[in-house]
Amino acid sequence: MSLQNKVALITGAASGIGRECALKLASKGATIVIADLNQAAADKVAEEIKQAGGKAMGVVMDVTDEAAVNAGTDLAAKTFGGIDILVANAGIQIVHPIEDFPFADWKKIIAIHLDGSFLTTKAAIKHMYAGGKGGSIIYMGSVHSHEASRLKAAYVAAKHGILGLARVVAKEGGPKGVRANV
Repeated sequence: MSLQNKVALITGAASGIGRECALKLASKGATIVIADLNQAAADKVAEEIKQAGGKAMGVVMDVTDEAAVNAGTDLAAKTFGGIDILVANAGIQIVHPIEDFPFADWKKIIAIHLDGSFLTTKAAIKHMYAGGKGGSIIYMGSVHSHEASRLKAAYVAAKHGILGLARVVAKEGGPKGVRANV
């Protein structure tokens, strides 16, 4: 599979699963946008891709902040001529029994996983629609997209929500050439 001439924006890509996604897509020829809260770490991964002969840039992005998501996505699209792939990967895990789950922790998990997936989709999809070129949105799911586990109320709720979001994006985006998968 070649991803030559494709631009991939990956959230939470300065470390962990996001970093591995960035390196894999870069190895297939994609130009990579490393979107992360940590600009220095994002730039480090972008430099690693460049050292291997790829094209990449780091952008600072808080996926819970609509203005930051829009600014980072638009900068990436302007720099590289569009967005073809979105990997909505940013996420955290906080565990508590439901009766002790702090509402602030609930809101933080929902904001990063679910709101972040929505905001990055909203920002990227307009670039995928531009010129009728379509694209691909990949949401980072989990077994928790389908099942529940003790102590993970917010995480499970967010992952279930992402599955629903992907289904809506598939129905709305499909006729315009945008695929959505979890």
